[in-house]
Amino acid sequence: MYLSIVLCGLVLGLSEARDPAGQNLIVILADGYGATLLNNTKPDATFGIRHLATNGVQVDAVVPSFPTHTWPQWMSLATGLYTENHGFTADYMWDRKTNKSFERGVGPNDNDDVWWDDAKAPFWYTAGKAGVDVSCYWFAHCHRAYYDMVVQVPEKRWANLDDPHQTDNFRDIFPQIANRITKYQMYKQQLFLIRYANIAVAQRENGEDSDEVEQAVARFDLYINELQQLLEDRGLFTSTNLVVMSDHGFKPLQKEEQFFMEQCLPDFSLVKKVVNAHSMIMVFTNPEDEGTVHYEFSVCEVWSPMGDYDENDTPFVKTYRMSELPDELHFKNSRFMSGVVLITKPGTSVVTKELPTVPPNGDPSIDAKQASGWEPTVEEMKGIFVARGPAFRENERFGQIEMVDIYQMLLNILSIEPAHPHNGTWANVENMLSDGWESRGTADSSYFWSPFLLFSSIFAHFLIFY
Repeated sequence: MYLSIVLCGLVLGLSEARDPAGQNLIVILADGYGATLLNNTKPDATFGIRHLATNGVQVDAVVPSFPTHTWPQWMSLATGLYTENHGFTADYMWDRKTNKSFERGVGPNDNDDVWWDDAKAPFWYTAGKAGVDVSCYWFAHCHRAYYDMVVQVPEKRWANLDDPHQTDNFRDIFPQIANRITKYQMYKQQLFLIRYANIAVAQRENGEDSDEVEQAVARFDLYINELQQLLEDRGLFTSTNLVVMSDHGFKPLQKEEQFFMEQCLPDFSLVKKVVNAHSMIMVFTNPEDEGTVHYEFSVCEVWSPMGDYDENDTPFVKTYRMSELPDELHFKNSRFMSGVVLITKPGTSVVTKELPTVPPNGDPSIDAKQASGWEPTVEEMKGIFVARGPAFRENERFGQIEMVDIYQMLLNILSIEPAHPHNGTWANVENMLSDGWESRGTADSSYFWSPFLLFSSIFAHFLIFY
């Protein structure tokens, strides 16, 4: 009889110990999949996204940080900070002191400390320090060491924006994800960070309304549906949350609205470096030449309005001194800033042929058919956010949120407090979460101990009365 009680206690302990350690989280970041693109896509090519939204939540749009480039968004997502606070000013940066450039994470100097000094910890570092198991697939700088921790990411899974085919095998990792969750979730919460690049690649190379973009969107939607089916078949949506989001959208570049900076300058030597192209351009000068360069671009006839012009129309190019940049952009106090900044009308492109520039002349990005970088209020720049799982409400739609709002929500799902003050607003996201988010505390291992204590007490009783 006593032996039966002991065995019963052991079985109870083993059964309860198989419960997940906490909620798991899969974050899929679809580069360039803007809210406008999603809204304009045929219904039969959005079945997977709609299935996700029906079983979870969707927002009207995600308002990105300025500039609406890729790297600033990645860092705003990772830290919950605006650009001027996280320090990654644009896709391309130049440090006047060292004469080094940052080139979307793929340049020869992109790992230098000058870019990463004082960088705030990304949320995956905070999750890892809290005991969450982190897996990354093509997710930017996820393999970098932060402070006293590094996520072990095979080199073939490091983000490489120079490889347009890097995420072609996106769907092949789904079984790995499901298997890992099933095998390890009883011991550690699982966090997966996955980037999908093919939609952005198709837009840059082929332009809007192209067959390639339509196919890329439809293919991604098919993959999202397949992943949901797999998680449903495995019964993993009781413990696992799936977030599908994007960094920003794209807008077509108008050929008739492309301008060359050289046409505005009487003396090319006034400019030391031009950084970025098309939508937001940083112009570095010697301090004594800043006023002259600002004036020349401000009065440049090349992009001045011609003919019947309404004074309420947006000019092709706005020229700012750094101190004049609008406060609402949260940009002018960024690192590696130039004294003169050009911001173009959405769809207008400013490039250079002869001035020293980052990226260098001949870079494929100069000939892109679509671009990003304009103000966050431009509809085509806004991203998407759709999610389902135990942390989220079901079949509810919400208004706009900001990119900086998402950081705190992802950590809350993992029962972790943000590691630093951030720019997100909790009121923007709290209603998307299911009841009980307020009491979601730090995950512990009490479920291991309660059956163990039960078993121990029964075993002690057996010894006493044997």
